[in-house]
Order: sequence, then C-alpha cells, then structure tokens
Amino acid sequence: MKNINIEEQVKLLVELQGLDTQILKIEIDLESIPEELERVEEAFKEKSGNLKKLEEGVKMLQLKQKEKEGELGSKETSIKKFQGQLYQVKTNKEYTALEGEIGRARADNSLIEEEIIKILDQIDAENQRIAKEREFLKAEESKFAQDKKRFEDEVQRIKSEVDGLKTRRSALAERIDKSILSKYGRILKSKDGLAVVPVAGDSCQGCFRILPSQVIHEIRMKKDLVFCGNCARILYIEE
Repeated sequence: MKNINIEEQVKLLVELQGLDTQILKIEIDLESIPEELERVEEAFKEKSGNLKKLEEGVKMLQLKQKEKEGELGSKETSIKKFQGQLYQVKTNKEYTALEGEIGRARADNSLIEEEIIKILDQIDAENQRIAKEREFLKAEESKFAQDKKRFEDEVQRIKSEVDGLKTRRSALAERIDKSILSKYGRILKSKDGLAVVPVAGDSCQGCFRILPSQVIHEIRMKKDLVFCGNCARILYIEE
C-alpha cells in the first residue's frame, strides 16, 4: 500500500468502526420498537376482549330472560284456557282435574318468575361490572394512546440520530482509501458489524486469541494493515 499513511488510515477506520457500532446498536433498538408496540397493543386488545365477553354474557342472559318470559306467557295462556273450560265441564271429576292443571301451571309460573328475577339480578350485577370495565378501559385506552405516541416519537428521534451518524460516516468514509474501505466493508459484513479491534495483553479483542509476537511487531511498524490470523479482523494497538 504505497503512498498511503497506514497510521492515519487505521485511526480513521477505528473512528468509522465506532460510528458503525453506534448505528448498528441504534438500528437494532429501532427494530425492537414495533415489537414492543405490538405487545402493548395486544395487551390493550385483550383488555377490550374482557369487556366484549361481559357484554356477550349480558346478551345471553337477556335472551334467557326473554325465553323464560315466553314460557311464562305460554303458561298464562294455558291458565286462561283452563279457566274458560271450567264453565263448560259437566262433572266434578272434570272440574277437579282442570283445577289441578291450573294449580300446576300457576306453580310452574311461580318457579319461572323466580328464575326471571334471578336472571334480572344477574343482568344488573353484570351491567355494574360492565360499567366499571368501561371506565377501566377508558383509562387504559388513554394510556395506550400515550404509549403509542411515545413509541412514535422515539422512532422519529432514533431515525434522526441515525441520519446524523450516517452523514458523519459518509464524510469520514471519503477520507479512507477505497481499497482499505472495501476490505473493511467485507469484514464488517461477515463479522457481525465488528471489523476493527484493538490488541490488549497480546490478544485480539475480536476473538481473544493470543497473537504471535511477529504480528504485534507488524502492527507497531504501521506499514500495512494487519489482520488477525484467526478471525481476520483488522488489528490496531491503542496509543
């Protein structure tokens, strides 16, 4: 690499790596926001579902109430029919039999009326629960709207931060030799966003393998880029 100041180029690569590390971290954070928002939204939908279940329960009770009221009406019709027949019977036996039918129908009516009262009490209790659930859901809806706004604002803030970092990165990349930048880019892509690493205690801080003394010497000479023989990352020694 003739006519290239390796020391300067490595310093630029280290700075570039710092920016790329920041960008990568922020972009990972950015990707997690929609997932967090989805979890918040699902939790809100689940709470909304509880209200729907309560409302469906009341509808079922109301249908049951109408069913029982229909039974009650049918029994009342039977009683009136039996009462009309009382004036037409000719024997005491027939009269007694009709009175028995009327008595049984009235007893059935009493049971049905008790069931209707119980159902009405249940409806009243469920409506009270629904009223409380609606108040709770109203507060949760407000909280969800605030959370959603917070997530959206965070996304915009992060995107703005990334744009700023990328602008700085572009300007910095212009100062790096194209062939060196190309090598850096390939390693960055293949090594999970970490292409340039320092040497500490004679070991590569990318793979933590001990480096031969000759490699350490080559880094200090600053005549060419030096790569880790194990992980292939670009090595440098911090001043």
